[in-house]
Amino acid sequence: MSAIAPNSKPASGIGDSPSVRWGLGDAIWVWLAALAVTLFAGAAFAALRGALGGSGSSGDALTDIWDLVFSSLIQNAAIVGFIIVVSHLKGVGSLRRDFGLRLRIRDWWWLPVGSVISVGSAILLDPILHFMGKPPTQAVVTIIDKSGGVGALAAALSVAIAAPIAEELLFRGLVLRSLQRRYRPAVAIAVTSVIFAAVHPLLDPKAILAVVPLLILSVVSGIQAARSGTLSRPIWLHMGFNAITAAGLLLN
Repeated sequence: MSAIAPNSKPASGIGDSPSVRWGLGDAIWVWLAALAVTLFAGAAFAALRGALGGSGSSGDALTDIWDLVFSSLIQNAAIVGFIIVVSHLKGVGSLRRDFGLRLRIRDWWWLPVGSVISVGSAILLDPILHFMGKPPTQAVVTIIDKSGGVGALAAALSVAIAAPIAEELLFRGLVLRSLQRRYRPAVAIAVTSVIFAAVHPLLDPKAILAVVPLLILSVVSGIQAARSGTLSRPIWLHMGFNAITAAGLLLN
């Protein structure tokens, strides 16, 4: 896989530094801890709403959309927060040096590339969708579709901006770089891509049809992360990919 060669190891040699002790185990606990924090915060948010006399309940469009926005922001913030802890305890204390977190304006053109991947994947899946009849609708799609208004806009922005940053930091940052220290770039990218694509249906089984598009996105993002040594291109790619979904939901 010679196309990956230019920067096949983490930038600045950080991944090979004796002072770096983070690895796949940290990625697992970060993901699980962020999920636990999200569930706890969601329950606390619902209890607080009830204590303050809120009339909304699960199934109410307005309540569901703001629960979704709150949970999404908490989960993404928790992922970033826990990775900061990992960086300080087991790395060099810098998200940029440990995991390549950086967003360069000059890489903006990867945004439309991500959108093309999203649209192209949908076209490839179209024959399968016709064969299956009406495909299952993801929970997040149902909630946003029912709500509309400011809540839907907030959810769409979370999907298009917050999620890509947190997920790229976790998967192309912590997971991919951990694997790069052990395996060839092609293997590290392949394993990371499978993990990334498989995680989404675990939280929402109706997202099973999104596995193929997510796998394609992850492979392209992984190659660019390995080549450039930063997360700038993957973040722009991911934002462009998610922006198509967000725009489609808002237009509906």
